[in-house]
Amino acid sequence: MTDSSPEREAARRPGNVRFLSLGLGLLWIFLAFNNSAQTYHFGPLLVAAAVGMSHRSTGSGPLSNPAALGAAVSGLTNALVATGILAFNDRLEGPSWLPFGDATVETLVFAFAGAGLGFLIGIWGRWKPAKE
Repeated sequence: MTDSSPEREAARRPGNVRFLSLGLGLLWIFLAFNNSAQTYHFGPLLVAAAVGMSHRSTGSGPLSNPAALGAAVSGLTNALVATGILAFNDRLEGPSWLPFGDATVETLVFAFAGAGLGFLIGIWGRWKPAKE
């Protein structure tokens, strides 16, 4: 892969929705501070996956594995920071969809699932079916 490949260019410029993860994280924090008894189940999932989505919005095609991994880690970091802010302020008090743990555990599980989803979004379309 050359230094000017589409994958590297996409990794360098996140596209038109570059602040999507930050915006979703701030929205999630705002909503949770206004109603801590409500669990926003998809908040961490969307925050973590949004970085991969923003890189794919450039239209340059699938990201390389390292670029997609970087996007996933970046999204996971955003989700974990928001989780930390909410957990330390006792704003994750609602019910959980998981059969174990509380809303904080659910948030951590969904954040990691969102990072995996962000990685898959980043590499989506890399493997093309073989032409016969």
